[in-house]
Amino acid sequence: MRKQATTCLFCGRLILPPENRITEIGEVIYGRCECGAIYVCDPTGHSQGETLLEAMLLLSPEGIEDIDLGVNVQMKEHDYDWKTHQYLYGKGLLFSGKLIFLRYSLNKEDGKKKTLIRKVNKKEFLEMVKERQFEIIREICKDNKNVVGWIISFSYDKEDILSWKAIETMGHVAEEYVKADYLEDLRNTIRKLLWSMSEESGGVGWRAAELIAEIIYAEPELFKDIIPILWSQREEKSFLESVLRGVIKLSKKVKLSEYINFDCEELNSLLKNEEDQIKALVGILAERVGCEIPENIRKLNLLVYKNGRLLQMEAVKAEKFL
Repeated sequence: MRKQATTCLFCGRLILPPENRITEIGEVIYGRCECGAIYVCDPTGHSQGETLLEAMLLLSPEGIEDIDLGVNVQMKEHDYDWKTHQYLYGKGLLFSGKLIFLRYSLNKEDGKKKTLIRKVNKKEFLEMVKERQFEIIREICKDNKNVVGWIISFSYDKEDILSWKAIETMGHVAEEYVKADYLEDLRNTIRKLLWSMSEESGGVGWRAAELIAEIIYAEPELFKDIIPILWSQREEKSFLESVLRGVIKLSKKVKLSEYINFDCEELNSLLKNEEDQIKALVGILAERVGCEIPENIRKLNLLVYKNGRLLQMEAVKAEKFL
């Protein structure tokens, strides 16, 4: 009997082992691929009908009446060992589990991918953001403009890793909107985010600056007038960290000095901030715009987000992830 590493049967990506989770339909052993596929495990191989039903309900929580296997939903399966997280190969296997994959079909017209047959709701989209299913998010965002508002709502709790994933997702959606020439939609989003940072709104846009930066980053030339406005939001203490992170990201694509008149004295004064996170971020920005910083700033710990995880590391090492 031969075993092989487990990949998505639709897109070929390596996938994480399915986990036993409590859902609205009970305990289910499942996972999600970035391409939008759901995969559900039947450890014994003796409950494939029940496992398929679970997969259908996870794929379509609103109901399975519209699911038509082979038409709007594709299914694939493979013999599988849950304990080792490997596919099994061999004839006449008496005891083997099954891994069943389901994914909504994509229409194809003129050789190009079109949108998913069924629109998703906020709850389903939340799961996509949590699982970082950017391929499928890019497909649905152009025909479901609610997603931008949903992303913003997911970013409110800055202590939750979901807010970091929401910011990352905004970058992917902004790129698709630029390709589709939905520029006015993006500008309206920027206006709403700037308003959320105002006194009139109560200043709820804790991470609005990073969301704005993701939009600008998609095509800086189209939104260059926003860059100095973004930097001006640093004056409010509660937004300073988000502004710093957003502007630091933009520095990878933009020569900031063409849009912002940085004052090294001001940056040095910010290095006296009581929060190490702020001091570390200011140090990184200061170096990128040509200001000198004390050596000890480079050794401060900084929180960074990478591939769905939050990591703590010295600023000198964190710099490459920002």
